[in-house]
Amino acid sequence: MQNDGPLTFFTYAIKVELGEERWKDRVMPGIFFDDVDEARRKVLEVRDAMREDPEMEWAETCIEKVVTVPMTRTAVLALLNRGVEAIIQDYEIIETIGADEE
Repeated sequence: MQNDGPLTFFTYAIKVELGEERWKDRVMPGIFFDDVDEARRKVLEVRDAMREDPEMEWAETCIEKVVTVPMTRTAVLALLNRGVEAIIQDYEIIETIGADEE
């Protein structure tokens, strides 16, 4: 298996989901994107759809930059056996989208 070094992806999470348990396996799997614009578009799309339902309330959502460990055979095995948290080297919140932000 070729080792191409760390990979960078973008994802999002509701602000209340952040913290020590962020990368533990969850009922709802994370959705990852190749670039931040694609992640932002998806968050805004979901928010706009929720605005149409008066019973739904938007929660602040954070767009995150995720950097993996180098993707070696060992890293892939860790991913398969322990979940995404096993391959996260670093991540940071790069943007927070509230109910009224464009």
